[in-house]
Amino acid sequence: MYNSLLAKFLEALAVVFSVVYTWMYLKGYLPGGYVAAGLGAGLFAFLCWKKKIYAESALQLFYIGMAVYGYNLVLEDGTSAHTLSIYTHILWLTIATIGTVFLSLFLKHYTDAEMPYLDAFTTVFSIVATWLMINLIHENWLYWIVIDSVSIYLYAKRGLKLGSVLFVLYLILALDGYFEAISIF
Repeated sequence: MYNSLLAKFLEALAVVFSVVYTWMYLKGYLPGGYVAAGLGAGLFAFLCWKKKIYAESALQLFYIGMAVYGYNLVLEDGTSAHTLSIYTHILWLTIATIGTVFLSLFLKHYTDAEMPYLDAFTTVFSIVATWLMINLIHENWLYWIVIDSVSIYLYAKRGLKLGSVLFVLYLILALDGYFEAISIF
């Protein structure tokens, strides 16, 4: 019972830090939001590892690195959003799709991952979306809308109920971020 309560507490704390980061990002409260991002990612890395969502756990470690990168980037360069060409997005989508295929095959054949295909998809595409987000590419929100929708199912299926609620909140925030005029938060 103790481990279960501790796990639920850590999951709740990870959700709070993660929502705080995304809200701060939307509101332009950077670089401070990157501290919350790193803390939330660290907790989720541990939780995902325990639930055998290995690629997602590694992704959370990547998020910690991106939080440090984003923190330093904002301190050095300030913030100014921009967009990419459709051809650049096609290139990113092609690379991410190929990466997803290879990672899912690896997870399926060399680990005891419970959901290797979805785990690989959310991981690889999240790396691309995070890079776009940290570099203030507005279309990052389109990537997140798809990733968050899949992650809701992945986390719920693996018993991380608060994590799946987090992805519902992320989905709402991604819609808000992309359409900007909604401003629900």
